[in-house]
Amino acid sequence: MIKILFVMVTIVTIIALGFWVNGVKYIKNDEYNKKGIKYILGGTSVTGICIILTAMLFIPIFYQT
Repeated sequence: MIKILFVMVTIVTIIALGFWVNGVKYIKNDEYNKKGIKYILGGTSVTGICIILTAMLFIPIFYQT
């Protein structure tokens, strides 16, 4: 279970970093482009979903008998 959780968090973090890098690239090129802001917010929402899923998966690990 811990291995699955670690792989999931790693994949989601890579995806979120990709969104953030694209967003920063668009903002640097076009100065506050809406597309860049959408990419950064998308990366932030992906990270939030990852945190919620991680919390939901950690609960059964702590209550195993």
